[in-house]
Amino acid sequence: MTVNDGSVLGAVQIYGSAPRNRAFNIVLLAEGFTAAQQQEFNTAADTFVSQLVKTAPFDDFTAVINAFRVNITSTDSGADDPLTTDGGLGTTADTYFDASFGLGGVQRIMSFDTTRALQVAAAQVPEFTAALVVVNSTIYGGSGGMAGIYSLALGSSDIGMHEMGHSVFGLGDEYSCHDCDAKEHNNVHSGDEPHQPNLTVNRDRNTLKWGWAVEAATAIPTMQNPDCTTIDFRPSTVPAGTVGLFEGADFYHCNAFRPEFDCKMRNNGIDWCRVCRQVIRDRLFSLTTLVAQGRTPLSVVARDGNHLDVFAVASDSRTVSDRWDIPNGWSGWSQLSGGATFPGGAGSPVTSISRAADQIDAFTVGGDGHIWTARYSTFSGWSVWFQIGTVTARAGSTVTPVARTSEHLDLFTTDLDGRVMWTSSGPGRDFSEWSHLSGGTAAAGATVTAVCRFPGHLDAFTIGVEGNVWGAWWGEASGWSNWSEVGHLAARPDSTVTVVARGTTIDLFTTAVDGRIMTTTWSDSAGWTPDWFHLGGFASPGSPVTAIARNPSHIDLFVVGQDRRIFSTWWDVGGTWADWFNVSGGNAVAGSQIAASARFPERLDIFVVGGDSQVYTAGWDPANGWSRWWAVGVT
Repeated sequence: MTVNDGSVLGAVQIYGSAPRNRAFNIVLLAEGFTAAQQQEFNTAADTFVSQLVKTAPFDDFTAVINAFRVNITSTDSGADDPLTTDGGLGTTADTYFDASFGLGGVQRIMSFDTTRALQVAAAQVPEFTAALVVVNSTIYGGSGGMAGIYSLALGSSDIGMHEMGHSVFGLGDEYSCHDCDAKEHNNVHSGDEPHQPNLTVNRDRNTLKWGWAVEAATAIPTMQNPDCTTIDFRPSTVPAGTVGLFEGADFYHCNAFRPEFDCKMRNNGIDWCRVCRQVIRDRLFSLTTLVAQGRTPLSVVARDGNHLDVFAVASDSRTVSDRWDIPNGWSGWSQLSGGATFPGGAGSPVTSISRAADQIDAFTVGGDGHIWTARYSTFSGWSVWFQIGTVTARAGSTVTPVARTSEHLDLFTTDLDGRVMWTSSGPGRDFSEWSHLSGGTAAAGATVTAVCRFPGHLDAFTIGVEGNVWGAWWGEASGWSNWSEVGHLAARPDSTVTVVARGTTIDLFTTAVDGRIMTTTWSDSAGWTPDWFHLGGFASPGSPVTAIARNPSHIDLFVVGQDRRIFSTWWDVGGTWADWFNVSGGNAVAGSQIAASARFPERLDIFVVGGDSQVYTAGWDPANGWSRWWAVGVT
């Protein structure tokens, strides 16, 4: 091969209209097409893209997919086919990328000048995501590395997608053999864990890569090869779509497992398995903005002044998150450990807390009604979701976390009967079984909120079944007190009691039956103020008040008003509450909640599900005031 074996004619966009810097950009490169055969390449490129965008999960992300063909002439048609000992023709062809069958003595595995292919792709489409070389040959073959390559054999689009599974998504082959001939004896895998997300040697359900997708009733392993000297050709022993451990993968008969019985990484013409779909979905999902459940609260946590993590529930009930840091901006939405919550427009949220700069704990009520948590560290990333205790929560319940110290966590929620439930963890001690907190019962739709004013003390609040605000406190020496009514406010039954602590002082905020925004305060010296006080604003039905104390002398409030506009007010010690104002013209889904974070005292970031059901954010600092709103996605 030399540079005289062809020439680059140029690139043409054949699919999509997404901004290239926020899109999945596929570049198809012609190989072995003479100048007279360029229309054949055009047809092959169109066929691949047409098939790709109809294939799950790509069909859900057509809005962020662009495709380009790069027409390149070659002196000869086809590719080198030297391997006469394995069915090859013993021929050569002068082509631009020097493509050849027979890599490593296996006829179907192709090689090519990968560096040149990547250079051409970058020169023609600098923002390219995936580069695929399309070879003008009907001999079956392909491979995937930094770039992929596939031939125009029968089922060529499936071959191309399989190779893109390697080159773009890091997926491994789920075959039980390499060349699958009589000379091959890949019987038992060595036991080293494969790095690919769809291959494993791990048989432990609790630490399995794709444990989030395995049903409790599914056996682990699910299918085992009874004879490791040969491939297991038996049909599946479980229903199609079952995710578990199926022996035979990574080119080995035994001790290597795949997630499902069959998958596109195993056979052409087969759908991607659930785990591979999730890997692809996570990569593409990061390029999109999020359509969220409108009334399911968002959660945001700042691990330190340089990081924000926001959590939401997608419209299809998936648990999702997006991450921001100063040098990189937003990373893009991704599904959090494959999790899903109770379905519905006002489903259970994902709540979060950061006990240290390198750690986040997230919580939700799963689709089975149980409480689940996932943990993040900067060293290992996100864990799988795992269950906390055996309580079954009320549909739509919130799990409220409170950190007494970096090693103590307390959780609060409501069970099927509305009973207020509590559990805690401590140094060297995981969460205890849930207990009924002092006999309390919350109104339908009400959440339990709590605050820690100092390590040996907790205060919890909720709306009782008769619509009044109730509180209880916990002391390290005394345990939980009985519940007592806070003032005599008739609150909206599904209201949230928002609590902020300013040193040893507590401020409560909630909504009255008629939507008025109300507050009361407790201090060591005076106890509770004589009665609840109306702050002048009104909340839309179902919308809670968000409160944040950036320092002990200042509070900011946010709410979705009755006209769906986003309002705020603020208070400084020694002064009165400011007039309510609309934040940067923003509006939200009626009844939704605004999430707020102060990464440091002079910075506010707020998040909301906008009127179009996408997640938006705005920020404030003293020098610039409030920014405009923009959709949270990828920077």
